[in-house]
Amino acid sequence: MATVSISPEPDASGRVNGVARFLSARPLISALAVLASIVVARAFGSVDADVAWQLWIGRQLNHGARLYANIVETNPPLWFWMAAPVDRLSDMLAVRSDHLLVLLIGAAAGLSIAAIDRLLGSMGAPLRSLVLGYAALLLVAMPWLEFGQREHIALIGSLPYAALLAARRAGRPVSARLAAAIGIGAALGFALKHYFLIVPLLLELWLVATLGRKWRPLRAETVAAGIVGFIYAVALLLAAHDYLTTVVPLLLLAYGATGAKHFVDLFQPAVLTALLSMALMLSDRRLLRSNASAIPAAFSVATIGFTTAYFIQAKGWSYHALPMLGCSAMALGAALAVRPSTSPITIVAAPALLVLPFAIAAQQGLGQFETDRDVVHAVEGMRPGAAVGFISPDPSFGWHIIPQRGFRFALRYNGFWMMQAVVTNELRGGTNPRLTLLGRRVVRQTVQDFQCTPPQRIVFKRPTPAGLRAGEFDILAFFLRDPEFASLLSHYRPIERTSVEVFELTSPYRRARNCPGWSPV
Repeated sequence: MATVSISPEPDASGRVNGVARFLSARPLISALAVLASIVVARAFGSVDADVAWQLWIGRQLNHGARLYANIVETNPPLWFWMAAPVDRLSDMLAVRSDHLLVLLIGAAAGLSIAAIDRLLGSMGAPLRSLVLGYAALLLVAMPWLEFGQREHIALIGSLPYAALLAARRAGRPVSARLAAAIGIGAALGFALKHYFLIVPLLLELWLVATLGRKWRPLRAETVAAGIVGFIYAVALLLAAHDYLTTVVPLLLLAYGATGAKHFVDLFQPAVLTALLSMALMLSDRRLLRSNASAIPAAFSVATIGFTTAYFIQAKGWSYHALPMLGCSAMALGAALAVRPSTSPITIVAAPALLVLPFAIAAQQGLGQFETDRDVVHAVEGMRPGAAVGFISPDPSFGWHIIPQRGFRFALRYNGFWMMQAVVTNELRGGTNPRLTLLGRRVVRQTVQDFQCTPPQRIVFKRPTPAGLRAGEFDILAFFLRDPEFASLLSHYRPIERTSVEVFELTSPYRRARNCPGWSPV
């Protein structure tokens, strides 16, 4: 009699192990799966104040506003030009623009991971899975609060660009089509701030120093990046010349008063983590030895570039440190993957340094400032489409609520950052009359903006009594010194005072005669 052998069905653990083996054998698929799951979860949240302002400007541009004329913004136009098609697409798809932006930035991060995968050389599947998976986490989990910031976009473009130059250094062939695509993506990121140009410059100098006479300046990526830069420069001169004539003088006059008060304030946790990662790699020469270590070396050079940009800006804002932290973490992770170290210090310190970027992001995400809660409460009961005005020296004040609630914003400034310089000048006896005139002009422009688009509510950031006793600046008191503003505010009644003071419109007031044809939407 024949014996029939019946194999048992695989249990749940067997199926899980099978999926794990499948993903480990396909590093790019597993990394993209991690990336996609994080991006989808992140898309249901909101973006930070700067990104909300970017999207708001994109919407206004689509409805006829002139950047740097109707809207006063301190940054060059590229970031805002990027927002205009996002806004149009969000209208077509009937989705919130901030949700759509997160998905689009996530798609760009996916392309970045796919490009890095093509440039890792002969690295085995297990190590490749670890490197790509870690890169995916750095690109979409670490920037949780700063998703879509200029530094985030620059990081997405710089990682494959550094990996490409590492492939050039190692002499590996790279298709011209891939190199050109990487050059275009990197150029769009580097062009967002002129400080970022330090990064490709240092990477090119590193390539010259390591290749010597084999170095060639005209390559697919440099040509593509050069074309992007040329087109942007021409567009800036033709379509955004007001930036050079209006905004740059304003920046030279007042922008220096913003940011960190002391040099030590620049050394936030993200900066210290990046510096420690670089110090660890420099102390352990095994990590940066041989052609196999060209990729971590290139990431290290990019870290130096972004670190230089961070300290030149000298603002101490957390998102400014994002690309230096991301590049340093990639450098350390890639170095350990390429050439594991036996140094006791590296064995102990490296895991902590690789995890710290996410711990820092989690700590930032868990913190909710009292002012944020108070702003949410201040606009309760307002309907989508209602106009609101936020008045604070902090440009981030209130902006997270605009895309969430669909409000119209009545002012040409996202925040009154210039008041730091104006008030400092007053305390010094008004030694710079240009700053005195700037303060008066900004208040008059605010009155005009409110007369053109009367807000239902005006929300002021107010100092606490202890802050007043310590000499903290009260922007409401400053604005009320202007008779026209005081007259306008008399049409409002105070309805709430917490860390903010809320005024609600009770009677109509005279509309300005010289309102622009465009109005906020």
